[in-house]
Amino acid sequence: MLNLTILLLNCTPKQSPEISNTDALGQLVTDQYKRHECQINQIRVADYLTQSGELLEPGSSNSSKPENKPDQFPLQAIQSAHILIIGVPVTQGMRSPVYQYLMRYLRQKNLTHADSITGQSLLYNKVFGVLVVSDASSGRHPIAQISDDLNQLGGTAPPHNTVTWMQPMDTETEFIEANGQHSLTVNREARLLVENTMAIAHLLQRSPLTTNLRQITETARSIAKAAVPETATLLTPKVITTNDSASNSPDNPTIYYRHLTKRIWTVMQEGIRRGFEFKVLSLEDRTYQAERDGKGFIYKIYPGHFSFRIKYKDYDYEQSKSKKLSMMQQDGLSVPLSYGTFKSVIDIPFEKLTYPIVAKPESGSLSQNVFPNLQSLDQLKVAAAMIEASGAEIKLESHINGRDYRVLIINHQYAGCVERRPANVTGDGIHTIRQLFHLRNQEAGRGDRYEAHTTLHQLVFDQTSRSLLDQAGYTLETVLPLGEMFYLQTKITASTGSDYVDCTDQLHPSIVQQCIDFSHQYSTLTLGFDLITTDISRPLIETGGAFNEYNFIPYVDLHENCNIGQKRPVCRLLWDYIEKHADRIVTAEFQPF
Repeated sequence: MLNLTILLLNCTPKQSPEISNTDALGQLVTDQYKRHECQINQIRVADYLTQSGELLEPGSSNSSKPENKPDQFPLQAIQSAHILIIGVPVTQGMRSPVYQYLMRYLRQKNLTHADSITGQSLLYNKVFGVLVVSDASSGRHPIAQISDDLNQLGGTAPPHNTVTWMQPMDTETEFIEANGQHSLTVNREARLLVENTMAIAHLLQRSPLTTNLRQITETARSIAKAAVPETATLLTPKVITTNDSASNSPDNPTIYYRHLTKRIWTVMQEGIRRGFEFKVLSLEDRTYQAERDGKGFIYKIYPGHFSFRIKYKDYDYEQSKSKKLSMMQQDGLSVPLSYGTFKSVIDIPFEKLTYPIVAKPESGSLSQNVFPNLQSLDQLKVAAAMIEASGAEIKLESHINGRDYRVLIINHQYAGCVERRPANVTGDGIHTIRQLFHLRNQEAGRGDRYEAHTTLHQLVFDQTSRSLLDQAGYTLETVLPLGEMFYLQTKITASTGSDYVDCTDQLHPSIVQQCIDFSHQYSTLTLGFDLITTDISRPLIETGGAFNEYNFIPYVDLHENCNIGQKRPVCRLLWDYIEKHADRIVTAEFQPF
């Protein structure tokens, strides 16, 4: 029978050779493996951490690293192991930061080192076990989180694969001092872990998993594309009400307005001011009815969009980013250089690319899985693999330096322009970054991260924010100088607290005219252009800026509810058109519009 190789990854924050309770628990387990003549390798992850929390890669350096350690994290040790044992200290329910850094590293390598044929990731056909040393208040939830992390990375979990030592209540005695290695529970769990991980590892050696993830993903993608979803159209249209206590009865069917997204409600508000009443026909399909004096029309998302989609046969094709860039380029608009669209990472001609580069899904919105300003091959591989894993094709284009703007055209008229900024705080010379963060989240109009009926969302402090702090040499207790803006996110994502700044009066007339001219290609009433430039008051030819997309149903609420600058009542233009053509649009037959 094959001798198994065991790798113990100790996620204590202590570097070698400092005494570690997690190491002591790990020693108890590895002693059991040695009795079965297994080969044991042990790594303290903290020995390979840079000051910014990254694991050492080839060519990097870390002055705090012990001299007897190699110059990079030994990924090969993970690749050659049959069994991975992860040791994690847990305090107040929180897994150690070193563990978090390790998971981030493994997720990246999981994508870039996947099998080129099957797509199987690093931990496929490897068995894992978990060792936890925790305080009494942490419970078992962190263990479940760790197990799920490793399972999502492809690892196989046998039964009874965890060993846990919890600090006794009302004491600060830790594992070593408490002689935890003599605990009945710890010893029993250690022996179960060893026996079961070895048994499953031998099974996988004899009969490895042959799952072809790429093939399965492609099959699922084909099924999804071919599917025709049924829409749940309401048998009885429901009147939209602003009264949350209104009764919803068969005789008086109503629906509360906050069930609608903010952009849809923003359009309706202007219609309400003009005497229209609105009903929901299908929340899922976002189909509504507008009625005034017994006449009206049915529309989808925005008025005019329904009839536009019916008439425009190539609508779905136009949603591809490649097609949009091609259309704008043909019309003389400045666009990024396109490197093409690829179904898989293995199809990308990396040697022909010039950095920096942007990777994004071929179709999609809300900046989901969009990776700007990629500076290296490794960064691109990670980004492209994440896009592929989402089921989308990979669109690559040159990165344009500058700020991000949305230009809105309604009925071929310039309606407004907003700058979209990632979540940020601005120093006042008094408050810490932590305090500024909380102050910003007290601003009027900021909704919860997952709330649909809001334009502005609360700022989020996450792993990206922590990394940006580390890169700047700041902490949450840093007091920023007066006027210094510090970004907490790298991407402009509404749900993480982006700002919207009105720039309507600053946009250069040549850019306005380009947008209006292009809009005449379509009969849609609304068209939004995404624009990147360093100075919107100058022509794009002078700044090197470019348009990178346009949308038929842009977020009009960004202009009506921007949090910096003048709010623009852009929906008036939409309803002005409806009023002007009311004899054709607002009818007793309630035709689609």
